[in-house]
Amino acid sequence: MKRLIFLLLIGTGIIFTSCRKNLNDDLIPTTPKTMDELEIPSDFNWKTIKDFQLTLTGYANSIVEVTSPQGTVYQKAFLTKNEPYSIKLTVPTYEKSIRLKYMGQIIELELASNEIEYVFN
Repeated sequence: MKRLIFLLLIGTGIIFTSCRKNLNDDLIPTTPKTMDELEIPSDFNWKTIKDFQLTLTGYANSIVEVTSPQGTVYQKAFLTKNEPYSIKLTVPTYEKSIRLKYMGQIIELELASNEIEYVFN
């Protein structure tokens, strides 16, 4: 009997505390209803792609494949031995690096500047 009364008291306490109004409701930001209500910083870049100038030089005549780290192929090109080959590479803005596949080599390059040059050894 004592156990039943104890359980009823605890259950009643839980019910009353769960029915209280949440005091943090005023801190929740409101969702904009129209585009005019959006607050967008003036320096926000709306571009979804980035352009790079990529110059590659190979030690043999062969095909180079430029891919994302996940394997999406961006470009394929034929490199002539010891001759620089330049391409304009366009990638999504979320990409931070690319992979080069050339004669069994896999090289990962960071997209740190707009002009990237790489010489295969």
